[in-house]
Parts: sequence; C-alpha cells; structure tokens
Amino acid sequence: MAIRVGVDVGGTFTKAIAFDTERQAVVAEAVIPTSHDHVDGAAAGVVDAIGRIAQDVGAERIELVTHSTTQAVNAFLEGDGAVVGLVGMGRRPDLRKARRRTIAPRVELNVDHALATVTEFVDVTDGFDERAADAVVARLRAAGAEAIAVAEAFAPDDPTNERLVADAARRAGLPATTSSELSGLYGLELRSVSAALNASILPIALHTAEVVRHGVAAVGITAPVLVMRGDGGATDLDGFRSAPTRTLYSGPSASVAGAIRTTAVDDAVVVEVGGTSTNVAAVKGGQPLLAYVRVASHATAIRALDVRVVGVAGGSLLRARRGKVHGVGPRSAHIAGLPYACYLTAERFDGAAVELIAPRAQDLADHLVLCLVDGRRVALTNTCAAHVLGVVEAGDYAAGDADAARAAFAVAGAYLRLPGDEVARRMLQASTQAVADVIHAVAREHHLRTPVLVAVGGGAGGLGRAVARAMGLAVVVPDRAEVISAVGDALSLVRAERERTFARITPTDVRDLIADVEDEAVRAGAFEASLDIRVTQNAQRGAVRVTATGAVALASGALPGRAPATAEEAGRAAHRRGFATVAPAGSHWVAVDGGRVAMLDRYADVVIDVTGEALVAPNDDQIADAVRRHTRRSGPVASPPSAWVVTGRRLVELDTTDAAGHAAHVAALAVDDRPLLIIGRS
Repeated sequence: MAIRVGVDVGGTFTKAIAFDTERQAVVAEAVIPTSHDHVDGAAAGVVDAIGRIAQDVGAERIELVTHSTTQAVNAFLEGDGAVVGLVGMGRRPDLRKARRRTIAPRVELNVDHALATVTEFVDVTDGFDERAADAVVARLRAAGAEAIAVAEAFAPDDPTNERLVADAARRAGLPATTSSELSGLYGLELRSVSAALNASILPIALHTAEVVRHGVAAVGITAPVLVMRGDGGATDLDGFRSAPTRTLYSGPSASVAGAIRTTAVDDAVVVEVGGTSTNVAAVKGGQPLLAYVRVASHATAIRALDVRVVGVAGGSLLRARRGKVHGVGPRSAHIAGLPYACYLTAERFDGAAVELIAPRAQDLADHLVLCLVDGRRVALTNTCAAHVLGVVEAGDYAAGDADAARAAFAVAGAYLRLPGDEVARRMLQASTQAVADVIHAVAREHHLRTPVLVAVGGGAGGLGRAVARAMGLAVVVPDRAEVISAVGDALSLVRAERERTFARITPTDVRDLIADVEDEAVRAGAFEASLDIRVTQNAQRGAVRVTATGAVALASGALPGRAPATAEEAGRAAHRRGFATVAPAGSHWVAVDGGRVAMLDRYADVVIDVTGEALVAPNDDQIADAVRRHTRRSGPVASPPSAWVVTGRRLVELDTTDAAGHAAHVAALAVDDRPLLIIGRS
C-alpha cells in the first residue's frame, strides 16, 4: 500500500487525509482545529494532523507529504511581515528612474497596513563588490532590517550584483530575496515589489519549514515533504524557504487540483463552499486558469489560480432589521461560535425565541439567532435553509436533520411574520445570487458557455447545489468533497515556472530557459521522465514563459495511480471530441479531422483543440503558407494564428507574427527527428 498524505490548513480546521494510490481511495482522515494561537502557528496543527495519519496507516508506508498553507496570505492581511531592508540599484543616466521604481514605492498590504521597510539605493555605474555589499547590508541591519530584498535594472540579464547583496545578507544571518530569482521580466517596479513582499515573509516561512521538517521526521516519516503552490503545483521545502509568496492561495489551489484530479471536467467552475467564504475558480479545457497575484493595489510577478472570493458560505448568518430579512453574512456561525440548527433535533426548538446579536464587538446587533429554553444559542445558516428547501441530498457531507431546520425557521418566521420556508427561500436566494454574480463574471471573462459547476467544501451539498439549481447548471459534488483540498494536496505535482524578457528571442534562449526549468523541477523532486514542458511566447513584450510539471520520483513515474494513456484510451478520448483516429506525437497524441486538430497529453487529456493543420518537420515555405491560410483579416488589420511545436515531452508555443526562420526554430527546439508543428486558432 503506497500512501500519499495531504494536509489543508483552513481558517477553522486543519484537515489531513491519507490517499492509497493503489486503491485510489482515501483510507484515513484527521481533522483538528487550526492552531492559530500556538507558538509555532498553523505549522503545529500540520504536524499534529500528519502524526495522527501516521499512527493510522504506518509511517513507513507514507511516500509523500504535501500541505497547503495560509501563512503568506495571512501575513499580508494582518501586516505581520518582517521589516525589509530594500536595496535598489541602478546606473547613470537612469539613476532617478531606477530609484523611483525600486525603493520609492510604498507597498500597501491592506487598508490598514503597509510593508515595513528600510531602504538604500546604490549607484553601481562604476562597479560593485563584496565589500560594498557587506557595508550596505550592515547599514540596513543596523536600521532594523530583518530580511533583505534587492532589485536592479536589467538584473534578469546579469544578476551578479543582486547575488552579491543576497550573499552578504546570508553571511550576516539575514534571509534574502533577489528580484531576478522571482521573475525574469524586465519590469523593475514589478520585480522590486515582488522581492520586497517575498522577503517580508521569509523569516516565518523558514520557521514553518523547520517546524514541519522536524515534526514529520519525529513521527518516523522519511518521505519527501512538499508545499502546495498557488498555481496548482507543489515545491519542496527549499523552494518554500526561498519563495514563500509562490504559496499564495495554495488552499484554493489545492481545492481546484483535487476537483480536477477526481472528476472528468472540461469546462467548469469550481465552487468551494467553506464555513465563512466561498471561492470561485474557472477551469477551461481541463486546465485551471492562472493570473498574476495582486496584493492590495500592487501587481506582482507571482502567478496563481485566478480565484474570486465571496463573503457568503455554508455557515453564513441570517440578518434582520426592523422585523424584516436584511441580508446574509459575512459573519458565520463559526466566527460566532454557534452550532447549526440543522444538526440538532426538532424538539430542541420548542419554546425557542429569536435574539439579535453582534458576533463581534464591532458588528451590528442584527444577526438573527435562536435562543433555546436551556439558554443555548443556535445559528440559522445557509446550510439550514438548504435543508428546509430540500436542496441537500442524502450522502452529502452537509446532510443533517431537515425537520430540525424547518422547526428552527418556523420560529424565525413567526418573528418576521413570514412562513418559515419563505424565510429560508429569501436567505438562500440572497446567497445564491451573490455567488452566481461572481460565476457569471468568471464565465464571461474566460468564455465558458455552459460550464459544469463542481461544488466542493463542507457546504457543497447545500449552497453549492443551490447555486447550480438557480443557474440551471449541471452540478458535480465529488466524493470526499469536504476534504477535497487535502486530496488535491496529496495528489499534487511538482511545478516549476520561470518567465524571462529577452531583447530578441532566439531558439537558444528558449532552449536554455527550458533546461533551467527542467533542472529546477528535478531538484524539487520530480521524476524526469514524467515532466511535461509547456512554453509560451509573447513577442510584443519579448517574454517567454516555461512551465514544467511532473510527478514526484516514485515507482509509478506518473500521477499517483494513473498510468500514461494507451493508444486505445487515447483513441476513446479523441472519439469523445469528435475525432476518428489519433497518432502518437512525442509523448503526446495528435488527432486530425479535416480542418480541425487536437493535441492530447500523455494521459489523453486535451491540451489543444483548434481549427488548423498539423505539419511534420516543416520547412519555412510550408510554415509561411500555413500561417497565411489561417490568418484572419479585418480591413488593414491581420490576426495571425497560434502555433505549437510538439517534440518529445515538450509543447512550445511560437510567435507567428513573423514566420521567417521558423523551420530553424522548430529544429533547434526538437528532441526527436520528426517534430510536429500545429498551426490554427480556437
């Protein structure tokens, strides 16, 4: 029995599961309150949960541990980061511009907090050396710096000076971040802000990594430990120590990862219904959609899932003013410390009375709860309303006592001079509308016409099903929806991604960047043969992004329990998309039908589906002709098609605005003698 352990750190509970990769099933669970008040923070709860799982399944059977973390987000929300010594660097004649874009920006974390910094700008026109770096760090440390961030103009081309500062910081006992470590883009302020934010949470990340490493070892687990990233992949503890900002939104990312890996979804919206808030994320063509993270008003160079948060969820409280239903949330039963009415019994509400409370001192006293005859307060929540209206199904994690919910709402209805089921209807309608508005916006933005709604989280069977019903969408509630984040953690892949700006992109630049990313993924624990490489280019910005995903080096060499597709399986997958046949292309599969081409990855999941054509080892004339055939024109404006090279395990997107020399480009990137070029448009 091969076991992977996943741990999700939520605002209320830390949930751990053990996933048997041979049986493809969850075989053990542990749920404990999140240890916010412990001296080691949430990391203590992670260690506790892992220890309980190890007791249940045996530490020697565990081959991988992956956990998500809320520390990066919480540090920014609460303003708890370290004081950052921010070093800016520049050269004449652009010193003023470089200073303005490195050390001048005030970095807001939220409406109440800004990043605490001490700064120094260095003119490196006439050189910079180790002694100068030591002096800069010493001055910043004396001024109160607890971590160092450094950003220099054009550092992606030559990071030498940034590295001198980082090395000096480490000699002085301070953690450090260079802007070129996080991003290879030229945008100086973007890199500077990203480095400063990353440095601010380095001390807590280093402490967390050590707590988890020692805790896992203490319970006898010798397996690798990974941390979930916000982009749906995972990194080892060294990666977490150096770039903790890459774990922003790792919790929602784990939920989407779990949903994707346990359901056969193509275009979907994943709705994670927690106790206090609901996360919404889009999936298109089986792939989660990513965006650059924003912290307050600042763009960063960190990419993560494009997650939208709504302030209503399964435990949201009903609010009333002047004897009428006023609204729902954002306060929840969890924050108020109250039980849900639907998890009691109907007779408990005999003689109950309505009471309006303020869950927190700063809140208005308009949150409607019931006071039982024994003095105990009970919450009316969205989940309770869903029971009254028959939304929750038998077997849902949210399932409780519908009679109790009806009895509770009858008491509230008498106070509000409405039938109890009408109060429940109004409550659930307000909540579903709030979530539906976000889903509509996400679907419109990402061109999802009829997405499936995948409902996960503890409230999936209540608010999740209610939203799908209101929107007329098909709904899927996966098995173990309440711990799907932990499942996503357990089944996570190593992911490495780098983005660089080039003055002029050449095949050699792309090939070298691919090699760097492959090396990073392998060093993080990925099995080299399992790597999938994807490259995209933006010619207008001169930017290239390389993403490598791969399984941790295990005996299976692929996703846990999931072998690469056979020709028969790939054929069935292509047939479902309307193609008659498929053919191998490197480690991928290609299907062609008239003027339509699809590319499937090694697991027969669709990666590309376009109107276009596929060319084997084409020359420049063939490429130019194909680009012309698929270029759209509107008056004087020409819109070229997209193009991808498929070779070995690599999928590289090319720029088609200038097709000259593409044959040489294809040949330079090839790892076999018959690279395939797909040209077309979706």
